[in-house]
Amino acid sequence: MLSLGPLRGHLAVARGYTGRALTLAGTAGLATAAFTTGPLPYIVTISGAGAATVYGLIWSATLPKGRIRDAATALYLTPPVTAAGLLVTERLVHGVHWWELALDAAWALATWKVRPARMARVLSGRERSLTVEAVQEFQQEQAAALIPAGSTHPMSLWWAQRVAIEGGVAPGTVLQDIELTGPKSMTGLIRAAVPGTPVPTISITALSALLDWDEEEISVAKVAGRGAGVRRLSVGQAPEAQDPYTHWMKNIAPKGMPGTSITDIRIVDTDTKELH
Repeated sequence: MLSLGPLRGHLAVARGYTGRALTLAGTAGLATAAFTTGPLPYIVTISGAGAATVYGLIWSATLPKGRIRDAATALYLTPPVTAAGLLVTERLVHGVHWWELALDAAWALATWKVRPARMARVLSGRERSLTVEAVQEFQQEQAAALIPAGSTHPMSLWWAQRVAIEGGVAPGTVLQDIELTGPKSMTGLIRAAVPGTPVPTISITALSALLDWDEEEISVAKVAGRGAGVRRLSVGQAPEAQDPYTHWMKNIAPKGMPGTSITDIRIVDTDTKELH
């Protein structure tokens, strides 16, 4: 079975815009037919309603037989059939009447708000309802598709769900090789999910907002010897490496043994069985 993946979102948006455009076109056709007596507006609008009706019948024929198919078909055909009925009424009644305009306005408002065709697709399972749960489920599917095998770190999952999604801060990327460099610092590699493509320019400001972390402590840098498909992410300030003398003076002596210092360090072989 062919999986459209993220393309489904684009198709849903395109269908939404198309439906809105057709609703506006139908409203314009009804209004024009109400105010004019010429045949052209009537012919154009009735032809559009007829084409929409035929398309609805063809679409419903692809659904399994049953009550869901009947209900979805009725929803899909309601806008063009009612528009055709209004057009015929306006053609038979001479003059402009307030109730004609009121019916036209009611048709436009109901079609725009209710969106029967979209309700039919949701009812038939051909399109998801845009509930919070559905959006989250879709984002999780995108995230699962982006996370490569073996990347089980929670930060990789968070990156895929919040950062790498379409429209996110770094779409089409994965976060791997995560390493904690301190109690409040980490580093990782940002890779392009599609080999041979560069990591997009990442807004530190937007990433800071997502992480709720100081911008000054976030960096995305090149990786020496690697191409533009890999970048190094650093978050937080890693503690500086300290030699034993400095560590004693700064961290141990002030709290446990004030006034003391290390004067000499002797390395003992712990594998020796006898201590001398």
